Amino acid sequence: MKLNFQLQTKQNATDFDFRLSRLLCIGFAGRDKEKVMEHILELEEIGVPRPEKIPTIYPCSNLLLTQDNTIQVLDDKTSGEVEFAILVKGGEIFIGLCSDHTDRSLETVSIPKSKQICPKPIAKTIWKYDDVKDHWDELTLRSWITVDGKEKLYQEGRVDSILKVEDILEVVEAEYGDLKGMVIFSGTVPTQGGFVYGDKFKFELEDPVLGRKIFHEYSIEVLMNRKGGE
Repeated sequence: MKLNFQLQTKQNATDFDFRLSRLLCIGFAGRDKEKVMEHILELEEIGVPRPEKIPTIYPCSNLLLTQDNTIQVLDDKTSGEVEFAILVKGGEIFIGLCSDHTDRSLETVSIPKSKQICPKPIAKTIWKYDDVKDHWDELTLRSWITVDGKEKLYQEGRVDSILKVEDILEVVEAEYGDLKGMVIFSGTVPTQGGFVYGDKFKFELEDPVLGRKIFHEYSIEVLMNRKGGE
């Protein structure tokens, strides 16, 4: 599967072709293990099964990755999660912006299945990891959700709450070997008060040092008609 990005460097922006070999989503990837455990216990209370190990790697179909501005989902209980994406090409690491859109009803039955049923949006802009590596922990993730026409801040947090890029790659390489062509979703930052289900999701990755952002947004179309019972 081929993807087209715009590579934004300190000097300029150029077209960047990427051949996807595998899509992975990382779960329970916080640096603070105690907070990760607290989150696991919270999820258990609403019926989400405890993971066998942390962090957990969830393989996803390559076909789920999309750069479109509209996604279709089966159920109305789905929501996005702003994350950074790690892309590996030619031995070099690149950073993107993505949303691990997930079916929350199915999540209580099976996290791996909940990861498979929704498209995974990714922004069209990427950065070289080397350009942000020296100030990585200062980068910030944010998302906004629109419900009934009203937009509100949904998530905000620095990437220093998530495992470092090198640590994520070490975990993935130990399990999968060759990293070439991989797109890896990092795990997310906390919501501002729990899951919210809306019809539009906006999200960004801000680099305050270089004064730039990656931004993406998408609308959410629910295929099942709850009012009609189908």
